[in-house]
Amino acid sequence: MIWIWSLITLGIIVGAMGGVIISPREDKDKSTTTATTAKVTSPVDLKTNETTLEPLAALDKSITADIENILTKYERECMGNSEFTENLDLLRKAVKWNKNQLEDKINAKINFNTYNGQRISLEKQIDQRIEALNNILPTQEPNSRCSKFYLKQRETLKNAKTLSNEGKSSALLQSKEICKTNDYNDDDYYY
Repeated sequence: MIWIWSLITLGIIVGAMGGVIISPREDKDKSTTTATTAKVTSPVDLKTNETTLEPLAALDKSITADIENILTKYERECMGNSEFTENLDLLRKAVKWNKNQLEDKINAKINFNTYNGQRISLEKQIDQRIEALNNILPTQEPNSRCSKFYLKQRETLKNAKTLSNEGKSSALLQSKEICKTNDYNDDDYYY
């Protein structure tokens, strides 16, 4: 990102100087310094050279390519997850925006990456909890209250992958409960 601002600054300086760059040069034989003046052609002057783009156009092209890669990568993963689909739909709109909406396009990409990072983290935690439940279940008596309790948790977590990030987080919190094997009802002792 810094290189883009450097390019923009350089363009402003060169433009302010009328495209003339003065660079000092020392003669090896003499101890004097001479100035060399060079006329720089701007990207506008080189319309035939397609590889020369202004910095904002280059950034726009880069961001657009990144968004297109995201869309290609996650197109099939959004099935059944409305929040994920909504975020991808926003990127589909953003990819069509021109360089005048570059800031909005960058924000759309950043927002998606933030959302997607949370989604991936939550799904990883869900997978880890499902794995833990898969290890707990064989230690339980078949059809026992705790076995049913953990089976229900596992099923809830499997279904949670299609929920919003908030729903995934809630399902994870609920799945951390441990089955209580004893009935601690104090009223039983009063008979």
